[in-house]
Amino acid sequence: MLVVDDDAPTRGLICGALRRRGFAVEAAADGAQALECFARIQPDLVLLDVCMPGVDGLEVCRRIRALEVETVTPVIMVTGADEVETIEAALEAGATDFMVKPINWSLLSQRVRYALHAGALNLQVRRNRQHERVARRIARLTFWQWSLEDDALSWSDDAAVLLGVDAEALGRVSSVLALVHPADRPRLERMMQVVSVGKGPFEIEFRLCGDSGERLLRVVGEHSEHDAKRVLGVLQDVTEMRRTEDLVDYLSLHDELTGLANRRLFLRQIEEALRRSVVTGSVLLVGWIDVVEFHRHNDALGEPAGDLLLGSLAQRLEQAGGSSEIAARLGGDEFGVLLCGADLPRLQARFARLLYALGRPYPIDGRELVLTLSSGFCCHPRHGDEAKQLLALAEQAQRLARLRGTLSEEASSAPRLSQGLAEALELEQALHGALEREEFHLHYQPQLDLESGQVVAVEALLRWRHPRWGDLSPARFVPLLESLGLIQPVGAWVLEQACRQCVAWEGVGLGVAVNLSARQFLDPGLFTLIERVLGDTGVDPGRIELEITERLAMQEPEAAVELLGRCRALGLKVAIDDFGIGYSSLEYLQHFPLDVLKIDRAFVATVTRGRRARAIVRAVTVMGQSLGLTVIAEGIETQRQCDFVEALGVDQVQGYLIGRPMAAPSLEALLRAFEPPGGVS
Repeated sequence: MLVVDDDAPTRGLICGALRRRGFAVEAAADGAQALECFARIQPDLVLLDVCMPGVDGLEVCRRIRALEVETVTPVIMVTGADEVETIEAALEAGATDFMVKPINWSLLSQRVRYALHAGALNLQVRRNRQHERVARRIARLTFWQWSLEDDALSWSDDAAVLLGVDAEALGRVSSVLALVHPADRPRLERMMQVVSVGKGPFEIEFRLCGDSGERLLRVVGEHSEHDAKRVLGVLQDVTEMRRTEDLVDYLSLHDELTGLANRRLFLRQIEEALRRSVVTGSVLLVGWIDVVEFHRHNDALGEPAGDLLLGSLAQRLEQAGGSSEIAARLGGDEFGVLLCGADLPRLQARFARLLYALGRPYPIDGRELVLTLSSGFCCHPRHGDEAKQLLALAEQAQRLARLRGTLSEEASSAPRLSQGLAEALELEQALHGALEREEFHLHYQPQLDLESGQVVAVEALLRWRHPRWGDLSPARFVPLLESLGLIQPVGAWVLEQACRQCVAWEGVGLGVAVNLSARQFLDPGLFTLIERVLGDTGVDPGRIELEITERLAMQEPEAAVELLGRCRALGLKVAIDDFGIGYSSLEYLQHFPLDVLKIDRAFVATVTRGRRARAIVRAVTVMGQSLGLTVIAEGIETQRQCDFVEALGVDQVQGYLIGRPMAAPSLEALLRAFEPPGGVS
C-alpha cells in the first residue's frame, strides 16, 4: 500500500492500521514524494489525501493514471465529510473510491480489500478486452447492430479500418448496400427483408467494393433476445481465407510443375464427360502417353533442364488438342488425354496429330531435344463405362504398344536423343585427374535482396575448362562425376574453395551457397569434411549455405534431418533448391531444419503469363515466410519477371537479369558498379 497524507499523525494512524492487518505499507508526505514512490514500488493500492500543499491529491491521481499503461491501480481518496464537490472531482480525476474524515478504522480494511478485489477484476476485464481486440484483428472480425425501427447500423470501433471504407458509409443500411457488388446486392436485399420480418438466425457472404478494393465478407446474425427490433451479429473479412482455400483446392487437383490436372482431377473429368455422353451420345477417347527413359534427359542435362522439357511438353499437350481436349500429368513422365467427339475415327486422327506434335523437337538450353513417346488409348462406349476402368485400359494399351515396339494407332515413337559412345568415353577419361590438373574452377552467380536492392549472396557453381575442348557445360560432366565416383573429392574441393573465397570477401559481407550432390549428401563422412573445412578456412559458418534438392532430401529423410540439424548447429544455413518440382512435400518442410526455399525456374519462366504459375509462386512464398524461411526465385531473366515475383512477395532473386555466373574478379567488379535493375529499391 502507498499512503499519502501531509498530516503526520493521520498518516501514521493509517499506516499502523494497515500494517496490523498484514499489509506492507509505504508512506509519502506530499504529492511529489507520492509520485516518486508510485513509480518506484508500483503499489497495489493508493490511499491519497485530497488536500495537500503543492501537488494536491487530485493532480497526483491524474498523473498516476497518465503513468499507467495496462493496469489501473485502485486509488482511494480521503477527504472531508462535507466536500461533495471534491468527491466528484476526485472520481473525475480517476479515483476508484473515497473515504471521509474522520476515518472509520473498523471499515478501513474492508474498503481496502474491496478496492483490491475490484481492481483485480477491472484488470482482468481490460486484459480480456485487449485479447478480444487482438483476436478480432487476427480473425478480421467486427461486431454490428441493426435497429429495425430507424434502419440505423452501429459497429465496433475497428469496422471502418477492417472494411477499408469511410465510417460515415456504415451508418445506415442504404449506404452499405451502395457499396455491395451489384451482382450480390439483390441477394443481400432479399435476405435483409426476410430478417426484418423473421426471427431466425441468418448467414450470407457477399462482396463489398471499398477504397482498398473488393473484399469478400461473411455476415452472421440473429435477433436480440431482449429487443425484437434489434438485430445483432458479426462480420468477417474472409477474402484471404477463400483465396487460400481456392489455392489449396487447386494444388490438390493439379500438378505443381506443369499446372496440368493430376490423376484425381483427371478421373473426375472423365466421370463428368461420361455423364454428358449419356445425353449427347458422344464418344470418348482416353489416351495414355509415356516418355520413354526420360531419366536419360535428367542424367544428361540436369534436373532443371529436364523439368523445363516436361513443362514444354505439357504446354504443347494443352495447345495442340484445342478446347475440346483435357490433359493431365499422371506420373513423373506419364500423361493422360481425354478427347470427346462424334465418332472414334476422328478422335483417333486427332490423337495421332497430337502425338506428332509432341514428337517434334523441343528447344531447351540451345539444343533441339526429341522425346521418345509410347502411347495407348481406349474408348467409350466400346471398352468401358467407368473412369478408373478406362484409364487402366489406356495404360495397359500403352504398355502393350511399347512391348510390341511397333508404330500403330495405339503407339507412337520418335528418334531418341543419344550421345556418341566415343565422346562419352573420352569425357570419362578426361575427368580422371582433372582435379589434380587444376582444370576445375568456380563461378559465382549473385543473389539480389529485393528490399535493400543489394547483392547479399552468391551461389558457387562448378566449371570445367578442358585444355582442348574449352569450357564444358556442367550438364555434360557432373552426371559423369557422379557415376564415376569422383563427385566426393571434387565436391570437397568446391566446398573448400567456396569457403576460402567467402573469407576473402569478408569485408563485403557476401554469403556463399554451395550445392551438395546426391553422393556427397549420402556420404557418411560429409559432416566430418564440413567441420574440417570450416576449421581450416576460418570462415564464418553463418555466411555459408548448403543447398540440396527436394528429391535428395527425401531419399533418407530421417538421416537427412539429423545431418542438417548438426550442420545448422555449427551455424551453417540450409536451403532447398528447385522447390516445387520434386516431392513438394509439406511434411518435410515441417520437420527439416531449413533456412531458405529456392523456387524453381520452371515457375518463374511462366510467372508473367500464367495465372497458375503466379498462384504457385505466391503460395510457396507465403508458406515459406510463415515458416520463417527466406524465399528466393531462380531463373530471373527479365525485368518483368523480377517485377512479378517482387509483387508476389519473394525475398530475393537470382538469374541472368542480376548477373550470369562469373569468376570472382568479375563479380567484384560487378559489385563495385552494381545498380539494382528496374524499380528494385
